[in-house]
Parts: sequence; C-alpha cells; structure tokens
Amino acid sequence: MLEPGTPIEMTKGYRGVRGVIVERTGSQFELYVLKLENGIQIVAGPTAFTERPGERDSG
Repeated sequence: MLEPGTPIEMTKGYRGVRGVIVERTGSQFELYVLKLENGIQIVAGPTAFTERPGERDSG
C-alpha cells in the first residue's frame, strides 16, 4: 500500500504525466486519488502508474 505524498508517473491513460498520491480511497480495491502535474485529479489503481523512488512531493 502506498502512502499519500508518494510521487508517481502515469503508465496508462495519461502516460508520462507525473503526479502525487493524495489519498487512498475507501474501496476494497487498491484505488488512489492522484493529483497530476497538469492539474487533473483522478482515481486509479497501482497498475496505472509507477512510483518515482527517491522523490517526495508535498502535493
């Protein structure tokens, strides 16, 4: 499970767009609210993005 503030890069849909995990949803599935650098907020599962290790964003 990933923590809020974890920097990510999209691999599906918005491929290549970077962002940050805002929060985990209450879903039984591992879904996250993501804030992307282009201003869009989306809900996605971990197969739609990769973690950017070594980087931390404040959101």
